[in-house]
Amino acid sequence: MSGLKKDVLFLRFSSLGDVILANYTAMRIKEKNPDFRLTWLVDSFYADIVRTQPWVDDVMVWDRKRTKNRGFLEILRQVRRRHFDILVDMHVSDRTSLFSLLCDIPLRYGCCKRFPFSHTHFSFDDLMDTTLPVNRCKRYLYAPRTANEAAHVSVPAGSMTIGLAIGASYAVKRWPVRRWIEFCRLAESKGLYLLLLGSGADEIGMAEEIVSEAASRYIINKVGALSITDTIALINDLDIVVSGDTGLMHVARALGKPVVGLFGPNFPGVAAEYVDSLGKKYICNCRDSGCEKLECSRQCLEDISAADVFEGVEDLLSNI
Repeated sequence: MSGLKKDVLFLRFSSLGDVILANYTAMRIKEKNPDFRLTWLVDSFYADIVRTQPWVDDVMVWDRKRTKNRGFLEILRQVRRRHFDILVDMHVSDRTSLFSLLCDIPLRYGCCKRFPFSHTHFSFDDLMDTTLPVNRCKRYLYAPRTANEAAHVSVPAGSMTIGLAIGASYAVKRWPVRRWIEFCRLAESKGLYLLLLGSGADEIGMAEEIVSEAASRYIINKVGALSITDTIALINDLDIVVSGDTGLMHVARALGKPVVGLFGPNFPGVAAEYVDSLGKKYICNCRDSGCEKLECSRQCLEDISAADVFEGVEDLLSNI
């Protein structure tokens, strides 16, 4: 990259898991080029996560929910006025390809060719050190600081704490409530403290059912009670996280936590090696596992038993 200027616009608006994975790329770019000034353009919901990262020098925020396309055009005008030298587009979409085409940045790196002339490069190899792939990187996320006492949990000294990310964006990606209840009962028999994590109406309902049916003093319900930054701060204090393929799974992995991953219709898109870098993984028995049919009526994660998952947790705990 010799002879190039150093103002970089890093583009990843959302979603949580993709922002976390993109954070690895931002880190590796800055490690190779410490004199780069890296500005991250992100949705307002994730801005506080991005601001915490030491390799991010500045943050541009797009409040997509409030401003929609009007905000997109205003952000584009702001970018053109700032005269960046390099664009790193971490999306694979028509919208960001159009943004790249119109942003007036001379060097434009993209993941995939969508429109003619939208990007000038389709590999990040000359921007970042590629010798340490994400599946071998121990940690690539700094937890945001929080003053919210609810984001910290006090348990008896010597106790182990397990985060349970109970939800997912699609019902077919969720481990059924009855399996979570079975798991909670197994954990209670060993005196393990369980933190229920998530947000949204469906997950709040799931958590209430788990708490009611399991009826355990070892369960602490945080679903719907924390912001995303508070949730990340809480996960940073846990010993292990059990999760389906959700953003919180990526958060735990990026924080260097042992993760027990539960998979059915799809796997993380960065490659099978990433799944193998989790502490444990359990894949449903469906012959079409990995089919990406998110509207499928079959609850394939039902095939994964609570006993198997708990055995995996115990194995991971023995190494902590």
